Order: sequence, then C-alpha cells, then structure tokens
Amino acid sequence: MHFFENSKIFVSFGTLKITWYAVLILTGAFIGYMIAQKTVKKWGYAKEMLEDYIIPTFIIAILGARVYYVIFEWGYYSTHLNEIIAIWNGGLAIHGGLIAGLLYSIYFFKKRNVSCLRMADAIMPSVMVGQVFGRWGNFMNQEAFGRIVPESFFDHFPSFIKNQMYINGAYHEPTFLYESIGNLIGFLFIYFIFRKKFYKRHGDCAFMYLVWYGVVRFFIEGLRTDSLMFGPIRVAQLVSLIMIVIGILGLSGIFHKVFHLYQKPVVLFDLDGTLIDSRELVFETFTQVFKEEKPEYVLSKEELYSFFGPTLETTFSKYFEEKDVDRIIERYQTINRQLHDKLLKPIDHAKETVKWLHDQGYKIAVVSNKRHAMVEKGLKTSALYPYFEVIMGKEDLPKPKPSASGLIEATVLLHTGHDNTIYVGDNAADVMAAKDMAAYSIGFSNDAKQVEKLEEAKPCRIIKDLSELKEIVKEEQSWSDKSIW
Repeated sequence: MHFFENSKIFVSFGTLKITWYAVLILTGAFIGYMIAQKTVKKWGYAKEMLEDYIIPTFIIAILGARVYYVIFEWGYYSTHLNEIIAIWNGGLAIHGGLIAGLLYSIYFFKKRNVSCLRMADAIMPSVMVGQVFGRWGNFMNQEAFGRIVPESFFDHFPSFIKNQMYINGAYHEPTFLYESIGNLIGFLFIYFIFRKKFYKRHGDCAFMYLVWYGVVRFFIEGLRTDSLMFGPIRVAQLVSLIMIVIGILGLSGIFHKVFHLYQKPVVLFDLDGTLIDSRELVFETFTQVFKEEKPEYVLSKEELYSFFGPTLETTFSKYFEEKDVDRIIERYQTINRQLHDKLLKPIDHAKETVKWLHDQGYKIAVVSNKRHAMVEKGLKTSALYPYFEVIMGKEDLPKPKPSASGLIEATVLLHTGHDNTIYVGDNAADVMAAKDMAAYSIGFSNDAKQVEKLEEAKPCRIIKDLSELKEIVKEEQSWSDKSIW
C-alpha cells in the first residue's frame, strides 16, 4: 500500500489506484447527502427515501457530467475512444451532471408522490457542498485553471497551491479556488440566511442556487483557459446565463403562476374542540371519573384543559397506578358514551366548512388521539361523517400525537404526498404534530385560554372561526411550515 505517490493518487494497492479526484468528489457527495438528509427527516420523510435516491443519482450525475464533457471535446475523444471512460483523469462538466441529476430526480420523486420543488430546496444547497470539494479534485488533477501569472502572484498563497498550479512550465491562476470559495459562500448564504429569512415558495432555495452558482460560474469561466467551447462561445457561460434567468423567474413566482405549481392543500382535522365542541362532555366525564376513583382530589380548570390532546393512557397515568389505568379508561368510556349525545355540540360553522371543502374537491381527513369508535360516533352525531374519506383514531395511529406519524399515514391513505398539508387543531399537541412533519399548522379556538396556549406553540396561523378556512385554502402559497429546516 502506498499513500500520496504523486499529486493525483491518494492511495494505491499494487495496480489498483484511488485518486484524490475520486476521494474528494465522494467526500463532497457524502457531506451533501448528510446535510440534505437532516432536512428531509425534519419534513417527516423516512431516511430510506434519500438512501434509495443518492447512489443512483450520483452515478447518473457522474455519467451525465462525463457525456456532456465528451460531447464538447469530441474532436479529441473521437480519436481516443478508449479514454472516454477514464473519468479518473478528470473531465467532468458540472452542468451535464446537474441536467442528468435533475431529470432523474423528477422521475424519482414524482414516482413517490413527493414535491420535486420541495426536495430541490433540501438537495440543491447540498450540491454546492459537493461542488466545493469537487473543485479541489480539479486542483489535484491540475485542471480548471486560469491564465499564466508570474510566480509573485502566489506570494500570499500556501506553497502547496503554488506548487500545484505550476502546469506545463508556467504558473496559472487558481480559478478552481475562486469557484470553490464562491460555492462555499453560496451554501452558507442559502443554508443559514436565505432559507430562514427570504424563503416563500417551494423551489425558492433551488432557484437561489441557480442564480448564485450561475453568477459565480459565469465570471469564473471568463478567467479559465480550458473552457468547453461551442464555436466562439464558452458553453459554461451560456448555460450559466440560462440558469440565472431561470432562477430569477423562479424567485419572482412567475413559474408557479404560469405552470400552476401551487397545489390544493390536503386538510386534516383534529376532532375534539375542532370539529365538535366536546369541552363540556370531556370536563363532565373526567369530573365524574375522579369523583368515583379519587374523591379527595379536585380537578382544577387548568388541569381539565390540559386533558385535551394527550391520550387517556397518558392522562390517567399521571394520577393513578399503572395496574388501574385500563379499568379507569373503560369507566371513562362508559360515562362518556352515556353523556355523549346530551353534552356534545357541533362547532359553529363546522359542517358548512367541511361540506364546502369536500364539494370543492379538497382531500380532507380526521386524525384524532381518541378511540376510533368514538371518533366515528362524534362525527355521526354532528352530521360530519359523510364528508370524510379517511378517519383515524387512536388504534389507527402508528404513534399518538404529538407524533406526525398519524398525519403522514392519513395522507398516504388519501393517495397524496404530505408536502402541501394543513392540520387544524385546538391545542398545542396538534400544533406540535404538524411541526413534526413541517406541515402548515392552524390553531383554532374562540376560547381565550386555549388561544393563549396555542400562541405558545407558535402555529403558522390562528383562527377563531372555522369558516375562515374557506378563504385561507384559496391562497397561493406552499402549505408547509417554512420555519422548519
């Protein structure tokens, strides 16, 4: 085994050689993948999705980058056909990789009912990390360099850069370094500033990438001496100008309007306190249970409000021994059924709002921590049952709220992705469930105490009348929590 036997070889095992070019490109791809994976997991996607995506995309992008390079250097490769596959010697054009990777990405995410634009927001800033490392691969291969410069040009550069930029008997301007730094600054800007302060629509980070990289590459390409040419035109500059125009138009929102990229949101509802007014029913049921099981304990109003959201198991476990919880839950359910029709009331404007959403073609569902049978009973009592294609109760949820797993499962059953999803609920647990998948959370309540609790959870919006939903869902926006990355 030999390390660093020349500037291009990282390590060799006999005749097998691993180049710096390969090591740096793979390192950049891996770091970019880890950054994108972190974001995608926050959006409620299983890590397996990007695991299935990254390897074929990387291979296709490399092939695309090579084919693109060979096409524009066909004068040479037409007489050296055996070198077409020798990518270890360099010769990858990033624009070709981007085009090939984009086409495969559209196919991959469309097949999985995932927003291509939203995934581009997660992936494209990470691509810049790969490009940062990739340019150092060019450095090790002594390519992507600029004009001849005097030795004094490198007086303030590290000696290893100066030495490596001595090519064919002359020193050359290190344009690889300029582009690497430009890409690094672009990544830091998009990742830490743009996406948190200026992000408006799905695709904005990807469009910002096109603008930033287009500008950087256009000016750097003008300094290079090894540009791919199409007649008198530097191909990379032409492509960069196209990228800049596409990026600016995308950031302006024109594509979303012209190509109707805004989607109708999926609207998911909590049940108690959102579609049906079960406050008096729940309060009275808990009060009677505690009178029977713990007569010396007087529940405060604050405690009664806190019972909305968590499962009965969670709530009763705080007050009773574990061995008694199942029996007490059965007693709770018995009393609740007895009082149900007498104390349950419909929420104002719930039926007209749900009916309107249904008639307008919105996909709607109920996701509740309540037992499924009681969810159905409440919907039937309030005449809401016929409007919902999917109804999920406690037994149907992979995990109870505040986990988003039930919300995600509801979108699967509705045969739609969850990139444009609204969840409407009346308590902090509902808001937290929406945030667990970066969905657009709407807190609903006309009770001052509940509104105060909702505000602490920081939903995307708070409404005091369900009929407000009819105007909200018409808005042209991306239905996700844009603060979650």
